[in-house]
Amino acid sequence: MRRFARLAVVTLVVSGGALADPFPLFGYGPRSAAMGGAMTAEANDFTAVFYNPALLTRRKDLNFGLGFQFHRLASEVISKDLAKPIDCSQCNAPDNVGTTLGFVFPLAGKVKNRVAIGFGLYLPTSTFVRVNAPDGNQPYWYRYNGNLERFVLHLGVGIKVTDWLSIGPGVSVLANLQGRLGGGGGAVAGVDLFSRNVKLKSLDASLTTRAAPTLGVALTPVKSLRLGVTYRWEIFLPVTIPATIDLEGIGTLALTVNAVSHYAPHQVSFGAAWDVTDQLTLALDGEYQHWSAAPSPYVSLSVDLSGPTLAALGIDKALDLNVQAPAPGFVNTFGGRLGAEYRVSERFSARLGASYRPTMVPLQNVAGTNLLDANTVGVAAGLGFNFSDPLEIFEHPIQIDLAGQAAFLLQREATKPPTDALPSYTYGGRSFGGMAMIRYDF
Repeated sequence: MRRFARLAVVTLVVSGGALADPFPLFGYGPRSAAMGGAMTAEANDFTAVFYNPALLTRRKDLNFGLGFQFHRLASEVISKDLAKPIDCSQCNAPDNVGTTLGFVFPLAGKVKNRVAIGFGLYLPTSTFVRVNAPDGNQPYWYRYNGNLERFVLHLGVGIKVTDWLSIGPGVSVLANLQGRLGGGGGAVAGVDLFSRNVKLKSLDASLTTRAAPTLGVALTPVKSLRLGVTYRWEIFLPVTIPATIDLEGIGTLALTVNAVSHYAPHQVSFGAAWDVTDQLTLALDGEYQHWSAAPSPYVSLSVDLSGPTLAALGIDKALDLNVQAPAPGFVNTFGGRLGAEYRVSERFSARLGASYRPTMVPLQNVAGTNLLDANTVGVAAGLGFNFSDPLEIFEHPIQIDLAGQAAFLLQREATKPPTDALPSYTYGGRSFGGMAMIRYDF
């Protein structure tokens, strides 16, 4: 029976991740990436729809952007016992390759310069949404394995209440795979074991949406100083894949696989941006993430075998299984970001950034869990330049932004008990990548 349950899990679980979209890891757009993601008080284009929707009102013209990004994780998971190998099929995450798109649409009429609508999305190149729940005996990078391969949409509205105060409600929308429970939903099969004939087979599942609210506030106490606060509600994708197999003359096997993927915690970001001179801007962000409420990324499985024949034999309940995923025991974190932009001229800007992201994952010194994450130090640099269209098709200058990033996942050690399937091991890694984007103000 347990062999059958394992086979069913492998068959039914389509390759869930952990964290929501790539914006918290790599930034939304090259300007924000190059400035370390310190944008809670400094976003000045459509990227404000993610960082702080209240800042959408900074744009007075329709702003559009289209970008491309690539990031790669190179990790090292080294066994401390060379006689015991480690299944490292999840030790390196897939490359993050995707397209970003966004716009800001300031409204006219009586609310001109007071209300702006923002839109932003991320579309992975190869996979619309991927769910990848790991096995507990496989070292698995919680933030990187699978959780970046998913479509995400951000919507927001910036409202300028006074000349010094703006507010911005928004929403994040995710795509979700869901098998329907009850009424013949999910995967259904009718099997006659004696004739070895499958009489019925069907599948009922849907791609649904999940949404979580965002609220931003922006203050400008003086012209050269901007303050911002953003709250993001937690968001995640619950995956439910039910299957029912009617074994004629014997009973009914009901199997349900549950997992929670692409989890992002409740988060509060607060930042300040200071125009030191007309050419130089410094930005500083802090962010609190409430990881202690995070669910397990591992699969939960229930198997219920019932029927009159099995009940008469008294074995219907003996074959049932209910395996629940253990709580991950994450801790709340507080991280920081720092960015600088120097505008050399009206045509050219240079940018630098740094970040520190503490890990929420405790040391994996117990059996049956091997979630990998580490305190991470990030550095970034980039530039922006604009030029007039030589063909004179576009009236305004075309803006090009470029950024390069490196993040260093500081080494940790997992000391496993002698009874564990895995030996003790050390792990760490590096992430490198870049972004390019074209922007235009209509």
